[in-house]
Amino acid sequence: MKVQIATTQTMTRFRGIKASIRLCLVALAVLIVMGCQLLSSDAIVRNAPVHLLEHKAFLGFDVSDESLSIKPLLTDVQMRNFVDPDILEVKSRRYRVHALMNKLADYGYYSDYYDAGLTLSANQTFKRKRGNCLSYTHLFIALAREAGLDARYELVKAPPLYSVSDGILEHQVHIRSRVMWPSEFGRSVVSSFGPLHGIARTLAAPRINLERYISVDFNERDIKGYEGTIVSDDFALSLHFANNAVEYWKRREESKAFRYMVEAIRLAPRYADHWVNLATFYTRRGLSNEALLINRYALSLNPHHVIALAGVVQHAARGEMTRAKSRLQRLRNNNAHYQLALAQRSTANQDFSGALAYVDRSITLEKRNHEFLAFKAEVLISLQRYSYAHETLSRAIHHVEDEQERQEYQRKLSEIEEKIVENQSSEKAILEMRTELTARQDS
Repeated sequence: MKVQIATTQTMTRFRGIKASIRLCLVALAVLIVMGCQLLSSDAIVRNAPVHLLEHKAFLGFDVSDESLSIKPLLTDVQMRNFVDPDILEVKSRRYRVHALMNKLADYGYYSDYYDAGLTLSANQTFKRKRGNCLSYTHLFIALAREAGLDARYELVKAPPLYSVSDGILEHQVHIRSRVMWPSEFGRSVVSSFGPLHGIARTLAAPRINLERYISVDFNERDIKGYEGTIVSDDFALSLHFANNAVEYWKRREESKAFRYMVEAIRLAPRYADHWVNLATFYTRRGLSNEALLINRYALSLNPHHVIALAGVVQHAARGEMTRAKSRLQRLRNNNAHYQLALAQRSTANQDFSGALAYVDRSITLEKRNHEFLAFKAEVLISLQRYSYAHETLSRAIHHVEDEQERQEYQRKLSEIEEKIVENQSSEKAILEMRTELTARQDS
């Protein structure tokens, strides 16, 4: 798990933690494969397709309304004892956060137990030591509040990220925790707690943080440089319901998935991703007209939503479809991570030439992204273009900052060099064999 920290004070080194956290919220992209409570009239924006939040519209029949209850921040005696007295006795709030992070590390909470498809409450995560980044964010906020810290959820304003999971293209957004400081603390700096490499790096912040806070981030992606917005507990709960909905959908539990997605919308009716997921559910059931209505509404909330635009392209009439397609193509072409996701999908389909074209587009958009370069090297290896792979991975090493990642790239580079030597030996042997055959024929 990679834990990143943006803070208002230079920090001491944390103990190393090894794992990998990535998924906070998923929006399924159907075109490119990746207790219901209706909204009250004052809770939703005008023109929302509220009738499509009813069971009958989705399932074709009514089902009994069963209340859904998730308490993501509920703590118990064990969790309170985890904090008291070890954490509570630390007088400085700043170092209380350090103490909490280190104790979680000591008890193995960040040791290779990441599960992208497992969204759990703080209590469940505490007991099972498993979950995705939203699960661990719940856990950290719950324990931080027990420790007397002003911990809140923070939605990160990072560019959209896409990845491939089980052949489905997933649109990912990120949420992290923020702990507010008293006003007397000094200027902002940024620290990255990187458990993959086991050290804390401290860098001068690009700005003065007038609110003075520390952000603790459980993500594989390096997003410490991006701003965030504090969101309510209800909004974070909506993400929990949305993740659970996607997880149920993948298990083909359509009725339960629908109920959980509607609950997510009830909690955050202006959040376009929830509506887009609902549209995807309708599309998967063959209800294209309903899906189109929902995607149109999602675009009224976020005109640049790639997946909503894709849904309109799929279902709209020619004029509307043409306009949406043009906008969609521009957005996709300018999203490096989207292009990488297409490369990943092509690789999964053994289309390495197609993958190379997509990853080259990613690198054109973000020339210094070592992860893009490393992925391109892998594609080139699959194409047996070892010299080009060696050159590409050498460029990745030039841009990587983390020492452990650098060592991993160096190890891979050595493997490529061995392949080059093997190929040269094979080519030499083939050349010698052909020369000998030619000499025999001439004699």
